[in-house]
Amino acid sequence: MTIGALATLPIIGDLAKAAGEITKAITPLIQPFADAAAKKLFAEDTTAQNDQKKIDFTTTVEKKITYDFSKPA
Repeated sequence: MTIGALATLPIIGDLAKAAGEITKAITPLIQPFADAAAKKLFAEDTTAQNDQKKIDFTTTVEKKITYDFSKPA
């Protein structure tokens, strides 16, 4: 007894849907542990680094760009 490729598509779709539902159910349970692990792994004083990464948007750039789209005849 063999199953054709088209006949297996609904089965594969159901398996993918079940895997997605399991992932959605497990994610909120694992998230606190992932947060704690990340804090422990990357625990360092990042306040100085965050100050260096700030972008000052108050400065403006005085640059004008013009384009000429007319074709010469």
